[in-house]
Order: sequence, then C-alpha cells, then structure tokens
Amino acid sequence: MNFGEQTLYLQPPILASASPRRRQWLEAMQIPFELWAPEVDESPLPDEEPEAMVERLARAKAEGVVALNPGRWVIAADTTVAVDHHVLGKPTDAADAARMLGLLQGRRHEVHTGLCLRRDAEIHSFVDTAEVYLRPVSEARRLWYASTGEPMDKAGAYAAQGIAALFIERIEGSFPTVMGFPVERFSELVARLGLLQSWLGMP
Repeated sequence: MNFGEQTLYLQPPILASASPRRRQWLEAMQIPFELWAPEVDESPLPDEEPEAMVERLARAKAEGVVALNPGRWVIAADTTVAVDHHVLGKPTDAADAARMLGLLQGRRHEVHTGLCLRRDAEIHSFVDTAEVYLRPVSEARRLWYASTGEPMDKAGAYAAQGIAALFIERIEGSFPTVMGFPVERFSELVARLGLLQSWLGMP
C-alpha cells in the first residue's frame, strides 16, 4: 500500500443516509464519519421480496456515493417492515400511519435491514431480520399515536425507540436492526476487515 492509498484507507467512512438513527449509532460507537444523503427511488420492484428489496436499495445508495468518492469506504442501509411478505414503507399521512398500525397490532411482523459497505468495486452486503410482536392497540390509541408525528418518517409507521415502545410486546433479534442499523453484524464485518481498528485507532 503506497502513501496515497494509506491516506484514503485511514479517512473516515461516508454514511450514505439521512437517517438520524444511523448517525446516532455510529456516534455511539465513536466511529468518525462524513454524511452524504443520496437520492434513490425506494419503490419495490414487482414481486420483490422485502429482504431482496432492502439489500438492493442499500447497495444502490452506496453505489451512488462511491461513484463520486473513489477510494473511500461508504456505509449505506435500508429498512422496511413486512407483514405476510407485504412491505410497509413510510406513511403518507396520519391516516395512513394509523392504518399501518392497524395491520401490525396484536401480531408478529418482520423488520428487515439491508446494509452495504463498499469501496470502489469491493462490496460487502447483508440483510438482518428481527421479529417484532406488537400488543393489541385500540383504534383510539392508533389515531393518537399517528397524531404525535413520530411515525411519519418511519417504515411501518412506528419508532421502536420512541413512544411506540409502549406498544411492543417483545423483539426477537437485534434491536438496532429494528432501528435501522444492524450494529452487531456491522461491527463484526468491519472488525474482520480491519477497518474498526483503523477508524478508532484500536490496537
């Protein structure tokens, strides 16, 4: 590795996301990073499974940023909520949020987060899935929750780390995955690649 390559290798990664939750997880791990929010059409393809969709979108987000930042590591992710293989994206308004909660309440659903770590042509991607069980939630409470504004930019119309925690019976799998950043598998990946040590100055 020459000096120029080493300098690029030691530069902080770029987080290709506008999500404050993903930013908070990197900050919690004290990983330095730069922000770049790409614009990607997040519409599912015909007959596309939720797991395939989030991995495809994570890779697409990374690809757009990598193209403009050669030699830099880029982290991108995408999250969706699925019930009976039906994708629930972000609600369009409060009524739509209440409708989504009606579909989820009193039953199990899946939260899929795809993550892509990429530098130039080197690509590492995976999907992590958690199962979430919501307690029965009355229509009045669903409407009240929708009116708080919390669900408006969240897949599935709820935030497990916010008010909606009151509705969650249990989570089987990674809580960070439900929040949109699979910390456990991400940290395992970057440690295996030697990146965590470089970014944090770890021995």
